[in-house]
Amino acid sequence: MNEEWVTLSDAAYQLRTEGINVSVSKLSRMATRGEIKTADDPTDQRVRLVDLNELRQMFASPRRRTQ
Repeated sequence: MNEEWVTLSDAAYQLRTEGINVSVSKLSRMATRGEIKTADDPTDQRVRLVDLNELRQMFASPRRRTQ
């Protein structure tokens, strides 16, 4: 699977355009808990990057329970 690293806010926006209603806050909490992979942005240390394809797969899964 290809990795597509984007910022948390870009990921939330892209997922919403695909019909997956998730907020930046939700993604941030998931990243803090270690539920999703993150990487540091080499150009801006204040920003975390997430793998958009991993999120698509995670939220498209029918087994995922919403909290």
